[in-house]
Amino acid sequence: MPKESKTLNFITDPVLEPYYIQLDEYCYIAQKSTFSEKGNEYQNTIGHYTSLGNCLKAIARDSSNSKSYNSVKEYVKSFEQKLEEIKNIIKL
Repeated sequence: MPKESKTLNFITDPVLEPYYIQLDEYCYIAQKSTFSEKGNEYQNTIGHYTSLGNCLKAIARDSSNSKSYNSVKEYVKSFEQKLEEIKNIIKL
C-alpha cells in the first residue's frame, strides 16, 4: 500500500514577520516572504532544522544579518534582542 502523503503545515506569528515556519513530519523550515519592486511575493528558504529552537535561532540570525553594524558588540546585541523577543512570546 502506498504511503499517504502528508500535508504541509505552517506556523505564522506577527512576532516572526516577515518570517514563517513550514513544518512537516521531518523538519522545520524557516522561510521569509519578500516582495519584488513589482509587488510580486517570493519565499526565500533560510534553512531546514530538526528542532523548533534551532529554526527560531536561524530566524533571529537572519533578521540580524539584514543590516550592517559598526561593531561585533552591536551585532550580537541585535541578535540577542531578536532571539529574546521570540523566546518571550513562545516561552521555549
